[in-house]
Amino acid sequence: MFFSPIKTEPIPERVLSISQIVADKGPIDEKELNNILIPSELNTAKTSYFRPVLDTAKELKLIDYNGENKIIFTGNKDTIKSLTSFRLFCNSMVFNDSSSDFYKVISCFLGADDKWLSYGSVTTSTEVIRLINAETGIPSLKLEKDVILGVRFWINFLGFGFFQEQAKIFLPNMYIALKDFMLLGNIEKDKEYSVEDFLNSLHHSSSVALKGARIKQTLNLAMSNALRLMHDNKEIELERHLDSEKTWHLFPNDEHEFTSEVTHIIIKKVVK
Repeated sequence: MFFSPIKTEPIPERVLSISQIVADKGPIDEKELNNILIPSELNTAKTSYFRPVLDTAKELKLIDYNGENKIIFTGNKDTIKSLTSFRLFCNSMVFNDSSSDFYKVISCFLGADDKWLSYGSVTTSTEVIRLINAETGIPSLKLEKDVILGVRFWINFLGFGFFQEQAKIFLPNMYIALKDFMLLGNIEKDKEYSVEDFLNSLHHSSSVALKGARIKQTLNLAMSNALRLMHDNKEIELERHLDSEKTWHLFPNDEHEFTSEVTHIIIKKVVK
């Protein structure tokens, strides 16, 4: 899923569920695990999602086989206590390989800013599929049938934006993901960071949202929306120092106090 071909079956809730079952009942036979995860009336060759979910939990190093061919839990139980802890764990893991299809596709979503809003449903738009194909090399048919549908669940869950369900329009806002990257990067309360130092202090997984940002000193729409929302919530304070050596640019928003230029970020609340 993350470091192998993207599939539609391993949605976050299923991957968390199978990990929790193994943590609670393991070591466990594969057949028994399958029967617990999927009701027998749904467990047919055509509908079973067991194998892709199992493989994804293994990719995350949460489960594996022991020497007796039973499935055991190999992760930290704290990471699967809740959907929130699981999301934080995933954000620390799934962007470790910038050459993976998952990383590339998420990067495409975030790099598009507001350009895709006019294309309608991103799950069926031929123009969106063409653009992702040109950027990633993933075949168009695979993008349409599996990749975009599979990524849709995870981009919501990981906190990079929202899908308007009826139209399947993606609205970029990485408020949740940014807070995860701040927590993982040990960003300090009551400290003023230059924008550059702030970005450098974020967890390395945040690179998926920063393609070309340091070269142009410009942040994409998803990151800009997140910073403005944190500012409005008084979790951070955006600043523009006229004597600053570097000025960064948010994605333009004439309705906000910070329409574009920003130089520093003050952390006002503990990130959690």
